[in-house]
Amino acid sequence: MEGGCLCGRVRYEARGAPMRSYLCHCRDCQRAGGSAFAAAMMFPAEAVSVQGELRAFSVTAESGEAVYRHFCPQCGSGVINTGPPGGEAVVVLAGTLDDPSGFAPDFELFCQSAQPWVHAESARTRLSRGR
Repeated sequence: MEGGCLCGRVRYEARGAPMRSYLCHCRDCQRAGGSAFAAAMMFPAEAVSVQGELRAFSVTAESGEAVYRHFCPQCGSGVINTGPPGGEAVVVLAGTLDDPSGFAPDFELFCQSAQPWVHAESARTRLSRGR
């Protein structure tokens, strides 16, 4: 799978099948993406290669874990998320895929934060965390 930021200065390739594909309804994802949820896929770190400059900032997620949100400094598009440096996984934001039509979430999380006007029936399993 290939994708990149809005301006095209950052490109990535994710090889193989994602370990998980999901919709995250946490308030951090809502704010970071300016939307109701984040659509994302988790890959082993070695399966993702990124070309171009990314900047990052960290937040403490609802899970209590540190999340590093990596974005293009030119256009501001969020591209990937990671855990602390040296982590074993990279989260690719599905909206940045060149062809996002193949994205199929397996579950949803932080459903307690889901907006009441969102009905994502495509997820096969609902998983609620954080409470």
